[in-house]
Formats: sequence, C-alpha cells, structure tokens
Amino acid sequence: MKAYTPDKIRNVGIVAHGGAGKTSLTEAMLYNAGLTTRLGKVDDGTTVTDYLPEEIKRKVTITSTLAPMEWKNTKINLIDTPGYADFIGEVKGTLRAVDNLVMVVCGVSGVEVQTEVIWDYANEKNMPRMVFINKLDRENSNFAKVVDELKNSFGTGIVPVQVPIGSEASFSGIVDLLQLKA
Repeated sequence: MKAYTPDKIRNVGIVAHGGAGKTSLTEAMLYNAGLTTRLGKVDDGTTVTDYLPEEIKRKVTITSTLAPMEWKNTKINLIDTPGYADFIGEVKGTLRAVDNLVMVVCGVSGVEVQTEVIWDYANEKNMPRMVFINKLDRENSNFAKVVDELKNSFGTGIVPVQVPIGSEASFSGIVDLLQLKA
C-alpha cells in the first residue's frame, strides 16, 4: 500500500439534497480516475457507494460511504453522503471528518431545503466548499437560473468557473473559464 504524507491527502464530502446526483457524481469521479471499469447506475443498483441491500432497493443513500481514489499523486477520500433529512446525522458526522465539501445542486430543481441546511452546517464549521450543478442534460435544466438561486441563497461569492455548452438535450460539454478551454 502506498504511503501518503498529510499534504497529499484530501478528505472531501459529497453532499446535497436527496436526488441531486451525489452518488452518480461520485461514481463518475471513480470511473474517470480509473478505479472502476464501468460507470455504475443508482437505478441499476450497481454503484460503488450504495451497496447495502436497503440502499439498492430504495435507490437512495442511507449511510455515508468512503470511496478512496488517487488523482495526481494525491489520495482523495470521497465520502458520499445521504441527502434526505432522515439521515442528516450521517452528513453531520461526515462534516467532522472532511476538509471540504462538494455541494451538488440539481440543474432542474435548483437550491432545495437540504442544500440550505447543509450550507448552514458548513458555515458553522467555516468549511470550504464548491458547488457542482448536475443534471444539465435534463429537460427543464437551467444553469443561469440555478446560479442566480445560489447567489440569492448564499451570497455573491458564488462565481461560475465552468459554464455549460448547450442545455437540456443539446448539452454537449463545458467551457472552463479559468483555462479558457472547452
């Protein structure tokens, strides 16, 4: 097993309102990092982090699950958390263990109740976070509307660093505004 110095370890919580796509995002990160050879699906019960029979049956995350990976010589411990209020204790426990958060927000639903609840918990801990707007390929998704909701809910510190190319069925990728590259 490879040893990592503390400066080469990151603990990242993946958090959101239920159904925003935390588990699917975690699955995509593991796949893109080369840890899995297939992209699992929540609806098929084939994801790495939703493995308990009850999670597979309900198609929701019930317990926080660790998914370690390596990216550019850094060990990243992803922790996929539940999104439904019934399981908020799992999210609170995760906040104690992570360095930062990826807040997943649905491109159709926008800012939802648990998004706000978790944001407030993160504020209490002065925890760094970034927002990932998911499901931009879905009907009725609206990137600009969601960014406006985020700014209205959480302040003007919300600044896109990537923007989508197309929307809904015509969504075809992103433009990285920092690299000026599609």
